[in-house]
Amino acid sequence: MTDLFTRRRFINASAAAGLTAMPSMIRAQAGSQTVIEGRTFRGTRPPGGSGLDGGTAISAKSDTLIRNCRFLDLGNGAIRLLGSSTRNFSIEDCEVSNMYRFIENWSWNHPNVPAPVDYFTLRRITARGLERNFLRIRYGSARGVIEDVVAHGSGQCANYCVGFALDDEANDIVYRRVEAHGFSETQRAANRYWNGDGFSDERGNRQIRYLSCVATGCSDGGFDLKSADVFLEDCRASGNKRNFRLWNTGTLKSCRSENPVKNGGTGELAHFSFFGGSGANYVLERPVVRAAAGNTAPVLFFQTTAPATISIHDADIDAPSAPLIQVDGPAPTIKWFPDRSQQKIRVARDMA
Repeated sequence: MTDLFTRRRFINASAAAGLTAMPSMIRAQAGSQTVIEGRTFRGTRPPGGSGLDGGTAISAKSDTLIRNCRFLDLGNGAIRLLGSSTRNFSIEDCEVSNMYRFIENWSWNHPNVPAPVDYFTLRRITARGLERNFLRIRYGSARGVIEDVVAHGSGQCANYCVGFALDDEANDIVYRRVEAHGFSETQRAANRYWNGDGFSDERGNRQIRYLSCVATGCSDGGFDLKSADVFLEDCRASGNKRNFRLWNTGTLKSCRSENPVKNGGTGELAHFSFFGGSGANYVLERPVVRAAAGNTAPVLFFQTTAPATISIHDADIDAPSAPLIQVDGPAPTIKWFPDRSQQKIRVARDMA
């Protein structure tokens, strides 16, 4: 832990180093809550830098509110969630620029001592120049709300970059009006598969909800989701290689896919794509697909090792140059409500 700053050590060190505090800087106790407000935290990462170095601003503690702050030129975790238990932690109305990762949830003694965060909120934050993530939340972290957050990749993203990443057993987390743009794995060779997602979750995650979220310009999945019973509503993915990349079970309501684009590397394009060996099972309610003439990305792409089951209700699909379905593996079961002939579908052909 010697290379990490606590809040107190960082603030003292910042003063000693002559770092600029915003004029409204207040650090006060509000009841049992610590408030850090109006501060500028600047690290050592050069403009357009790369790698983990650059420093940490805050080691998170329970019952803390951070608001109206700026985080600039930092490294792997401007804010680090590393204690054995952090509760009631909030960040609001902040600006973030030029760093490897804004929020890192990594124990001081990983993996022997977990470091879950419980009851956390992130609101109204704008981030630019992120090399790896806006956040990585893991362990058994739970009861989180992320809303009105916008994150932009750096344009020179690290391998396996993801705007918003959940891992381990993180659960009961809601994303609301959150956007991820330009997480593209540009450092990998052109003849390799490029990862790079807007949002991701893993098989150990549960009760994950994405509401009115947006993912654009990523080199792999806009939404790359492996958690069971995931729920998405009014989400939009545009200009990613695979706009929605789905591996498990869940429901997507009124989600929109637009013009998949290969931003680099190998791999098939797709609007809604299904993977894995557990028999993907999803309900698509009122899906909307829009593709320009000449865009041949299939609307539904299946690359599973066990048959997938997909139920589609009231689709609105306009992809005049693309096939409706492409299958690489066992044939899926697709159920149409109402019958496929009664849904609004314009494609080049049914099968690739």
